[in-house]
Amino acid sequence: MNIELVLGYCAIIAVLLISPGPSALLSINNGINYGKKIAAIGVLGNVFAFQILTLIGASGLGIALTTFTGTLIAIQLIGAGYLCYLGLKILSSPATKLSAKGVKSTFKPSPWKIFRQAFLVTSLNPKALIFIIALLPQFITDSEKLTPQIAILCIISASIHFTIYFGYALLAENVAQISSSDLGRKVFDRLSGITFLIFGIGLASTNIAN
Repeated sequence: MNIELVLGYCAIIAVLLISPGPSALLSINNGINYGKKIAAIGVLGNVFAFQILTLIGASGLGIALTTFTGTLIAIQLIGAGYLCYLGLKILSSPATKLSAKGVKSTFKPSPWKIFRQAFLVTSLNPKALIFIIALLPQFITDSEKLTPQIAILCIISASIHFTIYFGYALLAENVAQISSSDLGRKVFDRLSGITFLIFGIGLASTNIAN
């Protein structure tokens, strides 16, 4: 692929992923509450979901999905409902406790649960699919074979995705170790829950058809 196209794709993906959103917030929340190891599993869920969306966007299936407004609206409402569910769950859960050595939650979720949560948050966002469908044609050269180009773009986005989101989780864990007051953690958990609710309501109220 043309080096200019690769660099342009890197820049756009980096800007997209650095921007605050529910997936980034979930990585931060996992980093604070469970530490970098558990958070990394969640990040892998985000990355895996994004790669699936990329493959869908590169195929005719992506265009077909965006053509049927009813399908997009269904995905939108399910995704919004799931974000609201996460928000309510965080608000109703007791604040996690820290040990003297750092992040150590009194409740350890299963790795599969963390992976599934992150996967669903990313995959049930129709705006991400629409973004990918609009983005990919700008970085695909018609004269070259499609499969190698998609493979390169997937590897690039996966690498950037994991680096940025794991960086968020790692930074969050370090902040949690420095500021370990129960009040501060309780306030953060409540703000996280409210923010997920806001994301969910915002997604549900978006006119995804336009």
